[in-house]
Amino acid sequence: MANKKSYDQSAVKKYIDLFYMSSSEVTAKDIASLLENENGLTVELWEAMNVVELDLSNQNTIEFEPLEASFKDPSDASFLKNRTIKTIFAVTICEDDIQIATTYFEKIIDKFSGFFCADSDDFYPVYVGTTKI
Repeated sequence: MANKKSYDQSAVKKYIDLFYMSSSEVTAKDIASLLENENGLTVELWEAMNVVELDLSNQNTIEFEPLEASFKDPSDASFLKNRTIKTIFAVTICEDDIQIATTYFEKIIDKFSGFFCADSDDFYPVYVGTTKI
């Protein structure tokens, strides 16, 4: 008989994709500078690529990668225009880390405005901040 290895399915991490959108012009360096002295967090910045990675104390990461503020869907384009969105980051995060990340997301919103929302058809749910105009 073959020796089958079993694995713990609970150890499989589920990642979700979010957007950080702001009417302010925000760079990865801005985010890195804001969070560099936070306890339990290591910040890695790739300034030339405008990318920042937040390494959490549990060894998971939160990654911010810039996106162009141009969506082909007319309702998406209208959503961005109505809120004068100038900055969009794609944010990848382990679903289990949302509660931890909320603290950091709130600091970003407090400093640079905007909101963190799902990468979904209607940009909901909104995790931190508000999409209200």
